[in-house]
Amino acid sequence: MPLRGGAYLQFIVQAPAYDRHGNQTYRPANYRELVNVNGYQTFRQVAWAGSFEGQTTFGVGVRARLPFRVFTLDGPGDYHSRVVIDVAHYWH
Repeated sequence: MPLRGGAYLQFIVQAPAYDRHGNQTYRPANYRELVNVNGYQTFRQVAWAGSFEGQTTFGVGVRARLPFRVFTLDGPGDYHSRVVIDVAHYWH
């Protein structure tokens, strides 16, 4: 499945999208459009790539090859952590 954008990021989280019985725990309405990125300057698409052997993979289409960083933050609430993908708008 090709992503929209001039460049692509693949990120993998060490968390399955299924329970210990193999039942799917994450069911997006549209696997090719996980997040509405309309209005974002750099993001073009966020898509599901699958979950296997305890890892879940996502693809992110971006406007161009730009500097980026990925990190986690605590919470919010009862959630243990969240992933942040920070992509620059321009090369400086």
